[in-house]
Order: sequence, then structure tokens, then C-alpha cells
Amino acid sequence: MTDSTTPSRNLRLPAWLGPWELMLAALVVLAFVLASVTNPYFATADNFAITAIGALGLCLMVVPMAWLMVAGEIDLSVASIFGLSAAIFGLTLRAGLPAWFAIILGVLAGAVAGLVNGLLVVDIGLPSLIVTIGTLGLYRGCAYILLGNEGISDLPHALTSFAQDTVPGTLVPYGFLVFLVLAVVAAVLLHRGAIGRKVLAIGSSAEVARFSGLAVRRIKRGLFLFSGTVAGVAGIAYSGYISTVRATNGTGLELVVIGIVLIGGVSMYGGRGSFAGVLLALVLVTILTSWMTLDDAETAVQYMVTGLLMVGAVVIPALAARIRAARGRRTGGRS
Repeated sequence: MTDSTTPSRNLRLPAWLGPWELMLAALVVLAFVLASVTNPYFATADNFAITAIGALGLCLMVVPMAWLMVAGEIDLSVASIFGLSAAIFGLTLRAGLPAWFAIILGVLAGAVAGLVNGLLVVDIGLPSLIVTIGTLGLYRGCAYILLGNEGISDLPHALTSFAQDTVPGTLVPYGFLVFLVLAVVAAVLLHRGAIGRKVLAIGSSAEVARFSGLAVRRIKRGLFLFSGTVAGVAGIAYSGYISTVRATNGTGLELVVIGIVLIGGVSMYGGRGSFAGVLLALVLVTILTSWMTLDDAETAVQYMVTGLLMVGAVVIPALAARIRAARGRRTGGRS
């Protein structure tokens, strides 16, 4: 009996790899094949490295956004925190202070901005959607007040090398190693750690989680702090990639970040989500963006494609749920 059941157990898919993740994996393979066939430059080492380097800021911000949305919250201000942290970093450098101090100050600014979001949402009780729409404008406005339309280009060589160069003998940028470590830790904690179970419980029902003894307020504050801190790191890393700090850095990225999380299968209402799905969605959107960029597609077209994927990510599960409910009613009627 033991021998006959062992093979079937080995063939079981992991709990975090469901139909949605398998569909995303198939789309990733399809997009990669089509892009490789239609554009000979796509599947080259140079393009892989350039794409990974350029997507670093986006990749970093996706990680905390996934956690926030699993908890039933959202942060539309991440791209503005991205720009504000970069602006503070650049101004600190221009003031003649050490690069390490400028980096710490920029990241700290992101952390404070994220904490402000958390305090407004958690302690005052305002909806995170409304709060972060407001702070989106507030933080971006602060960046413009600090920098105006000017750019700061005299950045430390160590930062630009870290953001632009790849590890010798590989296609992996140095900066991308930060994302890989962050993604692995976040995935393991979400699916295997106690904090991940708590966040999922909070997203399913914050009231039930509170009555169960979970520190809902503290956890949500921590998630907003996490989001702001990572956005600050991403803003500084992106500045190193383009070798310039501007108030416009990161404009519009918030919708792409949220779109990737939704496409990855995280419920817009919280309580459900797979980090594997989010990473597959990130790869899919990155492939499509690189493909369209190589084919000189306009930015508007790129936003349209991401938007269509977002709509599909919301509509398909809703339709599937309705179909299952209808089948259940028919089955119940027959019995």
C-alpha cells in the first residue's frame, strides 16, 4: 500500500502552484517564444541584462505591494515615495555630504512617508485608497518643490556601477541580487512563516483576526513602513541606473506595480494571493514591455496591454466564481 501511494504523492503540485499560476506560466512561455521569433534581439544576453537592470525599481516595489494587498490594503503613493526619496538623496549629495549618508537619508524619507500612510490608515481609520491617492500628490509635489525641473547628475560611481553593471560571468545585475534576496525571503515568509499566516488572516477578515488576538494595527503599520522603505531603496537604485535624479523619476509606476500584483492573482479585497503568481506576472509584464520597446511600440500601447491584463485578472476569477456558483445551484436543485 505504501509503495502504490508514493508516486501519486510525488506528482502533487505545491499548494501555492494552482491553475492561475499554471496559466501565467503558460503565458510567460508563449510571450517569450513569440518575442524571440518576431524580434531576433529579444533573446540575447545584452537584452536580458538591460531588461533586468531597467526593471529593478519596479521589481523591488512589487514585493511589499503584494504583502499590502494580501492584507487588504493598497498604496498608490509608492511611485511618489520613489521620486521623493531620490530627490532627497540627490539634494543631500549636492550639499556635499557623504554618499552613504545621502542613501540613508533617502531611504529614511521613504520609510517616514510609508509610516505616515500607515498612521493615517490604521490609527485614524481612513481608507488606504483615499489616503494614498492624496499622498501620491503630496509626495510628488514635495519632490517638485525640492528639485523643480532640474536634474542632478553627479552621482557616485559606486552607485551607478551597482545599478548598471552585472556580476562577472553572469547576466545578473548587482542591484538585482537585492531583489532576488527580498523576493525569496518574502515568498517563504508569506507561505511558510507565522507572519504570512497572520497577514492572510488579516486580509480575510481584520475583525476576526483582531478578536483572535492578532496585532492587526501593528502589522498593517509595519506593512506600510515596509512599502515606503523599499520604495525609497528603489528610487535611489533607479537614479543610479539612469545616472540622474529628477522629480519625475518613477511617475506612473504605481499602476504598473498594482497591476502586476493583481495579474499575479492577489485578490483586490485581500486574504488571498500567491507569491509565485506575482513573480510570474512580473516576468510576463517585463517580457511584454521589453518586446514592445524593441518593436518601438508607443508608451500608450504598453499601458493598454498592462491594463487589459489587469482587467482580465479581475474579470476571469469573477466569472469563474459565478460559473461555479451556478453549477452548484443546478447540482443542488437536482438533488
